Amino acid sequence: MKKRHYFFVDFLVVLFVVISLLISALAVAATDTPENKVRQTFERIESSLTALKASNGMSKSNIRLVLNEYLLPEVNSRFFAYKVLNKNLLKLSDELKQEFIQELSTQLINTYVHLLSKYNNEVIEIGQSQLSKSGKIAMVDIRINGREKSYKAVLKLIQSDADGWYFFDIIIEGISLVQTKQNEMNASFGRLGAEETLSHLKHINQKALTLTP
Repeated sequence: MKKRHYFFVDFLVVLFVVISLLISALAVAATDTPENKVRQTFERIESSLTALKASNGMSKSNIRLVLNEYLLPEVNSRFFAYKVLNKNLLKLSDELKQEFIQELSTQLINTYVHLLSKYNNEVIEIGQSQLSKSGKIAMVDIRINGREKSYKAVLKLIQSDADGWYFFDIIIEGISLVQTKQNEMNASFGRLGAEETLSHLKHINQKALTLTP
């Protein structure tokens, strides 16, 4: 009789653990969506920019600090860089690939710094997402509403098997950042080659830092 009692108690414990894990998994799945990733990331950025605006601290260097803290960790820098480099990847050693990832990630942040340097308390509305057939790529519509004008944009994210969704592209008024940078890289590789293109990237990024007020 005691054995049967112990078995029943153990069964209840196991059942409770399984149900708890299922509930936790469902809760994580509910929050780990492309829309929520965009919303959470840009709420942090928007809050920081609003605080900078209120304290007259809207310098590009301060905006860069905000983006390095809240946006860069949410970007799949390798995927972004590889998409930009495209066919030119075959021309690069592993060491050069890592350097390009670093410099292109810096350029990505510089692009956002330039866009957000004109921030004037615009409101960012997050729309619905569309998934690719594979379910690994998501496109999230956003609208940036200003006092006089609104802008439409699409944020593209890729799903990591272990860590959820990560940004890799932004499309503003139909213009893709990845496609724009890809065209620049193709032209530069054809004109300068791999190493000179990397040097040129480093020069541009360094210049952006020194010119930042």
